[in-house]
Amino acid sequence: MEPSRTSRTSRPATPPVHDPLTSSVPLFDPSQMPLRTWCEGSREDAVTGLVAFPDFHSHIPRCLAAALEAGRLVALAIGDVDGLKEHVERTNSTNPTSYGHLAGNEVMATVGATTRAWFREQPFDSGCAATFGGDEVILAAVVDDAAQFHQALGVLRDRLSAVLPVTVSFALMFVTAGDLPGERERSWKHAFTNTLLAAVDRTLFTHKAARRAGGGQGGIIAVTRPPIMSESGQAGPDPVVLLPLPAASDVVHVVARPERIGGRDFLLLPCHGPVGQRGAQLRVTFPTSSSKTVVAYALRGQAAVPYAAVTNGVAGVPLTVRGVRDRTPRSVPEDLAAALERAGLDWSAVPAHEQAQILHLITEAGTEEIRAGRVTAAVDAVAARKGAAR
Repeated sequence: MEPSRTSRTSRPATPPVHDPLTSSVPLFDPSQMPLRTWCEGSREDAVTGLVAFPDFHSHIPRCLAAALEAGRLVALAIGDVDGLKEHVERTNSTNPTSYGHLAGNEVMATVGATTRAWFREQPFDSGCAATFGGDEVILAAVVDDAAQFHQALGVLRDRLSAVLPVTVSFALMFVTAGDLPGERERSWKHAFTNTLLAAVDRTLFTHKAARRAGGGQGGIIAVTRPPIMSESGQAGPDPVVLLPLPAASDVVHVVARPERIGGRDFLLLPCHGPVGQRGAQLRVTFPTSSSKTVVAYALRGQAAVPYAAVTNGVAGVPLTVRGVRDRTPRSVPEDLAAALERAGLDWSAVPAHEQAQILHLITEAGTEEIRAGRVTAAVDAVAARKGAAR
């Protein structure tokens, strides 16, 4: 699910930026650079204090390839300021002391200071944060858990929203050794890195365009998967790169990959597939801004939704996915489902009228202790029925 947003009224501790033309950190002060082992010796960008893009682009292919070949999980994210051009034009037209890109420099200096402070808090053993294109940032890091980094990126997104007059949207990709190209020419590391960053960048601007067309708010985090570059990629992604499906009322922005399986067209989401044969209901908004409630299934462990309009040559479809609360009386609460799974029991072995009685008792439990006891009793009842059936 997309990380929940914090209120814009909460103002985190971020180094103040007084003069957009003053370097945000002392030049060539390595202790302030947002990097750990990656891109060491790089120059800083004078406005943001992040790693200057030319040095990032020179160092990162080797760092990325080495981490992947060592079996590590790498996160790549690009952030872009929403509506920066409009903000600069509006400021220049209303503030007699503002001209050119001064207002933009002030925004980007604050983006840099906030990103540096956030970076110092993260548990990365390898990674860096760099500038890109004047109003974008790139984050690259070795991470242990995809969902945790997704949540951490949400924290950065919310902090930027709290200290800026505009929002910042991100696109995110997780990469493993299985995504490495099968055929590697002499300069494959740079070509591979450029391909990944291009896919992240396209995801970001595709979702930003869809958001503007639909009148949605900025500050999104869109998730995509790397392009398939080897035969191993055809078998499906490593489970460590997949995010949880959004729970009820939660939202995740994704690029889904079209695939034909068993003569049917599906869109594969960068999320874990639901447990069980019933699937999970999702509310999906398509690029046309039309929305539809669909059932997602697990295909090779990955969430997939049926889709009747897959076109040859389309590599990805931008979607906004919301979790839907299952209101059917036979829906199984997560704590009961987990207990049944641990015990290796089949809930469908219980008659429908008994299921309804059991679920009613669990739902009406007044305390967590009572609920836990009733879940245990329900598991015992299912086990007893299984024993009687033998």
